[in-house]
Amino acid sequence: MPLERCRRCGFHSIMAKLFSWNDNGTITMRNFPDMRSVIIESDFIDELFSRVEAQMGVSLRHIVFEAQVNASIRAVDTQLSRPLFRQGRKGSFKHIGAWVNSRIPIWSGMGYTRTILYEPGKRYEAVVANPFNKELLGAIILGSFISLEKRPFTHEWRKVNGHDVLVLEAAESRPEVSQRLDIGFPPARPGRLELERCRSCGTPAGLSYLRWNEEQGTIVDCRRGIRVTFLDGYVPTLVIRELAAEIGGDLFPLVIEAEKDYTKAHIRSLGIADAAPRFYSQEERDAIYLQTLSSLPLWGQGNPVDFKHGNGWLRVTVENPYNEVLLAGRMAGVFEVVEGLEAEVQWEKPEEAVLLCSVAPRG
Repeated sequence: MPLERCRRCGFHSIMAKLFSWNDNGTITMRNFPDMRSVIIESDFIDELFSRVEAQMGVSLRHIVFEAQVNASIRAVDTQLSRPLFRQGRKGSFKHIGAWVNSRIPIWSGMGYTRTILYEPGKRYEAVVANPFNKELLGAIILGSFISLEKRPFTHEWRKVNGHDVLVLEAAESRPEVSQRLDIGFPPARPGRLELERCRSCGTPAGLSYLRWNEEQGTIVDCRRGIRVTFLDGYVPTLVIRELAAEIGGDLFPLVIEAEKDYTKAHIRSLGIADAAPRFYSQEERDAIYLQTLSSLPLWGQGNPVDFKHGNGWLRVTVENPYNEVLLAGRMAGVFEVVEGLEAEVQWEKPEEAVLLCSVAPRG
């Protein structure tokens, strides 16, 4: 069944009803304002952690997987805790919940999923195609059924007639690592952003470049042909926290460098800056910084409330940052584009939900 889209801007109608773009740089579920989401480039998390694994020589997939399972459990728990939705865990209503669970990946650009078997309390099987990340999508589906059924499940991937099939089966307990990957929802600071909105569906006009393909379960940023995904906003912070606990302080420079490379490629591919380094005038520098920062609220990544720069330095304040380390890397990346110099970034949190990044030339 084709997805309905806004006739004016083309935005996915269900997503427009489910999510709110707030005046404080966050995207939250309309009926569950504690549930924060972000838009990310679909390949980024996989590339980031593949890079960390390669340089550190350790496997991190179990931590990434369990972090996403917990995020999915909390998201569905929050929804099913409301009186109107509590029936979703009872009797035949579970089939409705299973159907919704199979549609959310399609709506969010995570991939295509189709239920082929559901035995409440016992077993679930679904065909999965075009996942933004196979294991993370498996974790999202697993977490949603742990919440729906209120009991542990195991997961397994199988090949059936050339298709990837995710099989969930009831279990006695969850892995020990999952117990420490708890998720908190820190309070967000209020804001005064004024985003230009579509007059029909109310979503930001600045996101009119997003295109949904329901048959593929994808969302594409048509400016560059890059796939993007709506993801639980707490997963990056949770995963980086756990990786830092396991690896130590060596993690942050790796994350910073990965984000810097991503940011520079992103800015240049959009034509915000030239492909080759050159000297930029004061007006051009202002424009590059402003365009880079203006995308943060659109993607739910934070509210840039102040920035100052001069020859060889940059200071940015972001309220409600989705992740401090990734945003610090973002600021270092745009600085390197503007200044043509290798950057060194320091960041601090002077208040709750406030990030201050200071960037200067390395050395």
